[in-house]
Amino acid sequence: MSANVAFTFRVTGIEDEARAQAVVEELRELMRDESIGRQVTIGIRLEDGVHVVTGGTDFPVSVSRAHLWCPEFEKSVAWYAKEAAPSATCAVEWSYPDEQC
Repeated sequence: MSANVAFTFRVTGIEDEARAQAVVEELRELMRDESIGRQVTIGIRLEDGVHVVTGGTDFPVSVSRAHLWCPEFEKSVAWYAKEAAPSATCAVEWSYPDEQC
């Protein structure tokens, strides 16, 4: 069974702008691998002088077996980000629009 899910993520602990850009490229690769690249926006923000990579779905995406996919996707976001910035930490927030009344 599939579910509509939406998510946002933040990657912090990035050393500099070059690493932040590398994180963006890694996460874009992940989104392409997951076949949701055109449905996710990713960018860099400067917050108190620190580079933070943020992103999320532009609209809910349909995912089969979401209860299994979501935890694995979170692990993948962290892994891809750490490939570019080993000190990075990631947080993913989920919403399930079909369950909201």
